[in-house]
Amino acid sequence: MSIADLKTRLADVPGISSLTMNIDDIDGGRILLRWGEGTSSYSASVPNGASDADIEDAIRAAIKLPSVSLIPEKSAAADVQPQGGAMSVTGAGAAGQSLRELMEGHRRTLEDLTAAHMDKMREGFAKQLQGVQALGRLADKVHAEGDEFLSLIGQYTNDLEG
Repeated sequence: MSIADLKTRLADVPGISSLTMNIDDIDGGRILLRWGEGTSSYSASVPNGASDADIEDAIRAAIKLPSVSLIPEKSAAADVQPQGGAMSVTGAGAAGQSLRELMEGHRRTLEDLTAAHMDKMREGFAKQLQGVQALGRLADKVHAEGDEFLSLIGQYTNDLEG
């Protein structure tokens, strides 16, 4: 499934229009999914070769939406009354999971940015090395021309003495 297909199928997911997919070479080739902006940014990862359904489930789980098969065709939310049973008042479990996912997403972002900066630094070091090598060739040329100049002066000096 392409990113465009995912964006279409997951149109109900906030921020999905900015969905990106990358392969994480560090973490065994997992597929990294990122979408949203600012404080409403999300990330998820799935194993390389995950099915379309697995990718959709990972995205929905990251923002706590039900899977497509559980979303009713018509809006019946107003007709549904809460059933008896315990309900979390604090949502501590979800908050802990959200924090864990937020921290993991932040860690991956830092790793990506650090890797990009390191690549740029390597390129800068390579350019500096090229410059030093060119300077060495220039120094060799100047040195050789100095020897040539002394040789020429020596010939004129010898002609004047003789």
